[in-house]
Amino acid sequence: MIHGRAVALSLLIAASRTLAQEPERPTDEDMFGKPADEVPREAPTGQPESPAQQEPPASKAEIPQGSEASTEERLMGTLFKTEDPLKIGGLLYLRSNLYSREHAPPSRWDLSMPSVTDLYLDARPLDRVRGFVLGRMFFDPTLTSSASSPLSGSASSPNPHVLLDQLWLTFDVGRTAFVTLGRQHVKWGVGHYWNPTDYLHAVRRDPLALLDERTGTYMARVQLPWERLGWNFSAVAVFEPLVTQATSVFVTSVSTTTPAGATSTTTTQGQTSNQIGGVGGGARAEIALGSWQLGVDALAQRGIRPRFGVDLTGGIWEFDLRGELSLRTSSDVTLYRGTAASFQTYAPSGMRPSAVGGVEWSHKYSDNDTFTLGFEYLYNSNGYRFAERGLYPVLVVNNAFTPFYLGRHYAAAYLSLPKPGSWDRHTFTLTGITNASDRSVLARFDWSVTFLTYLTVEFYAQGHLGTYDGEFRLSLDVPSQNINGTVIPAIAVGTPLVDAGIALRLGL
Repeated sequence: MIHGRAVALSLLIAASRTLAQEPERPTDEDMFGKPADEVPREAPTGQPESPAQQEPPASKAEIPQGSEASTEERLMGTLFKTEDPLKIGGLLYLRSNLYSREHAPPSRWDLSMPSVTDLYLDARPLDRVRGFVLGRMFFDPTLTSSASSPLSGSASSPNPHVLLDQLWLTFDVGRTAFVTLGRQHVKWGVGHYWNPTDYLHAVRRDPLALLDERTGTYMARVQLPWERLGWNFSAVAVFEPLVTQATSVFVTSVSTTTPAGATSTTTTQGQTSNQIGGVGGGARAEIALGSWQLGVDALAQRGIRPRFGVDLTGGIWEFDLRGELSLRTSSDVTLYRGTAASFQTYAPSGMRPSAVGGVEWSHKYSDNDTFTLGFEYLYNSNGYRFAERGLYPVLVVNNAFTPFYLGRHYAAAYLSLPKPGSWDRHTFTLTGITNASDRSVLARFDWSVTFLTYLTVEFYAQGHLGTYDGEFRLSLDVPSQNINGTVIPAIAVGTPLVDAGIALRLGL
């Protein structure tokens, strides 16, 4: 009996040495989140699952080391203490995009090659303490380091461009309250393509982007789960201003999916956060109602009017339903009315709701294969109508063009076919999005295949259809202007036809 225990302990020691020499590589889902349609609430892309969502087991390092502890328990406690608590990894994402336009030969089609590199440090010295840092670098060889914006004449972001995406520390207080401090991603709402209650990000998410390039928000978050009922309560203190204005630049080097060749960024409007009065606050409650999940949240900060949100998810028969409602009395960006020749800004009055509703159906057509069909609709009370689409060039010049949130009504339909038949490493997706207000359409096909375990190839092609001068078929012919003493050069961008791109993604 003693001899058998000694052999078992010897094998355990040998296994532990092997694990220490070759630590398990973290998966992309663990470090960078699941796809948008699979990411659970409060666990957004780019942030690993928080302790509040999965209660950690008791630490093996806390096993008593006294005479009453067995030899195996003391050995396991020693092995846990000597395990490397720091993980290092990242993501390498190389892309090439091509944009064709009407009345332009292929030699004049726009080309961009925006590459992204992510590097992270993930420290877990104990199961109740965790620190995470993620840095990101952008580089596009088709841009020069001294390029300037054709709209403002000012220098654009440096190339390469380095920024901090996440920097947070999480711990628990008595295994009851779970605290996360620092720059982090926190997603409110349940929309698949549109997410009007995503109040804790200053930048709107590109619904077709395969990588969410937005940075996190610096905040303090406390979560209080009520496990017996499956409820969760959270409160946040926001230390960065959330009032933003969209900027869309129609130039030759553009983003992967933004319609009509617009690169969407944001700039903060006249608000500082270096005073106590600039700190914002918010709260959210997630309540389980049988098979349904209800979320209620609110946010307030100096410089913006209070915002409220409600979302609901659940299932009926084979259908998964979701919806969210955003209530506010203002607009995220400056609104315009009139015509391109005579326009003025205005502030909306009364309650300005935005609502999203969606349904999804997954069908198993063989023992191991399924497909998913979905539909989603957005109503945006601050959006522009069909007769107002002539203001689009004004919005571009004045940094108020917000792709996918420009019109009053939107609709999207999609078909996802993951790992069909023997093609276990392939995924196909068809997507159609329409700005129903100006009657323009974006039709897109995505295909991805994984090989060599960690390397994924992604391809997309999208066509611009529908009304000319609509959001997804927008052309520009803006003459030279003098705005507040700054000369804005003339801008001429043809109507987009077809965009295509290919990317290589490697998890480091």
